[in-house]
Amino acid sequence: MLLIHSLIPVSFSPLNSADLDLYMAIASAASAEVLTDLLTSGTKRAQVTRWLVQCQSTAADLAASAPGAGTVAVDLDGLVSIAPAAQPVPFFFDGEEDEAAVAAAAAAAKPSTGAAKGGKGGDAKKQGGGGAGAGAAAAGGELTEEQKKAAAEKRAKAKAEKAAKKAKQPKQKQAAAPAAELNISALDIRCGKILKAWKHEEAEKLYCEEVDVGEDKPRQIASGLRPFYNLEEMQGRTVLVLCNLKARNLVGFPSHGMVMCASNDDHTKVEFAVPPEGAKIGERVVFEGHDGEPEAENKVAKKKMFEKLAPDLKTNSDGVIEWKGAASKTSAGPCKAVNGMPNAQVA
Repeated sequence: MLLIHSLIPVSFSPLNSADLDLYMAIASAASAEVLTDLLTSGTKRAQVTRWLVQCQSTAADLAASAPGAGTVAVDLDGLVSIAPAAQPVPFFFDGEEDEAAVAAAAAAAKPSTGAAKGGKGGDAKKQGGGGAGAGAAAAGGELTEEQKKAAAEKRAKAKAEKAAKKAKQPKQKQAAAPAAELNISALDIRCGKILKAWKHEEAEKLYCEEVDVGEDKPRQIASGLRPFYNLEEMQGRTVLVLCNLKARNLVGFPSHGMVMCASNDDHTKVEFAVPPEGAKIGERVVFEGHDGEPEAENKVAKKKMFEKLAPDLKTNSDGVIEWKGAASKTSAGPCKAVNGMPNAQVA
């Protein structure tokens, strides 16, 4: 057996020399007929059979690769010869074919020894579209027209039933995220100071003002306060200013913001809404429990936020400005109507 070892190249076969030693020992002890009977009758020993076939083929290849060398001590003609069992070419179905189509395709399958091994039978579904006809074609058989028609009708029926079942199922609607509740924090109300005021040239009820709200330059704001305050009372006044309103022209004057005041129901009495003494110019006024960031000017205008929030912006019985009962506050305390007007609307 050492002579056999010398003939085996390292990369010639996946078998090693121990496999061939064992194969030679078996071949010397038993005839091919005896081994074939043992391996193919009763309990199948497929793995052992495959191993013997591989050893047989490898030994034959080794002998052919060194003709006339005289190094193989055992006569190869007397070795075990186990032929692999013929295997049918596989065929495939979609699962919707009737029994006749399945039986016809199975009956048409022809045994094949080499073609099925590593062949294209396993790809029949990809090549032929995967129906009963494709399976029978891969197996070497053909379906009758009636069988093809029956299979097509069954597929169509199954598809229709599936579509009908899907249509009956209630569609799941994605729950919309609840919209954030609008509250007074959407408004940007700041402490401001009127630096300069003058009468509008064309509107008899309007004052034009320059108001410091803590920005790089004063804002220009027009206010309908001429019926309630004279010019001297306007100058240097500390006030509350609603700042996130879009700029607009009031009788030709560009106004950006609103000076806030408290008024009675018939608007015959108006008082400035003012921050407490010591509040910083530009400081934002907040309300208890509502500390969110103010909205952008465009959104305030588009959503009419001021119009929705203003009805609940009022003074209480002590003249303190509140929104739905939540008191206004600054670093120096709450804001009020300048003369303490109670239960008044603030706008």
